[in-house]
Amino acid sequence: MTELCAAITSRKNKEQALPFAAVPYAERLVILPHCLRATGVCKAEERSAEYACAKCHACKIATIVEKAEELGYLGVRILKGGSAVAAVLEDAKPRAVLGVACNLEGALGSLECERAGIPVQFVSLARDGCADTDVDTKDVIETMEFRQL
Repeated sequence: MTELCAAITSRKNKEQALPFAAVPYAERLVILPHCLRATGVCKAEERSAEYACAKCHACKIATIVEKAEELGYLGVRILKGGSAVAAVLEDAKPRAVLGVACNLEGALGSLECERAGIPVQFVSLARDGCADTDVDTKDVIETMEFRQL
């Protein structure tokens, strides 16, 4: 199943690369999974179906949030689960999305964005799990900076 989901997200990334790159940073949203948080030390504030990063730097989320702010992104949302993606898309109304997740949630999120007509780029977690996962911030930042000149 993981291989199928990875194939789906890889194909979607290729299909959506140029439409994603054409969207200005100010109209792009980053969606992160709550499992990237450092369990036990994270200072993020819980808000319904998501968390607000406190920039405590206990995990990599703060680095991603700060880069998004530097680039002028629409925002960064830290979701408790993939089922919240549709509501976040409706609420934030981004014109493009950068999603970080495990391959299964990434495939589902990519399809949700496709249904909404929103180009998406996906970066897979380097270490999966339900808590204390990991992502290559270099890959995330390179994708965040990707744009059509």
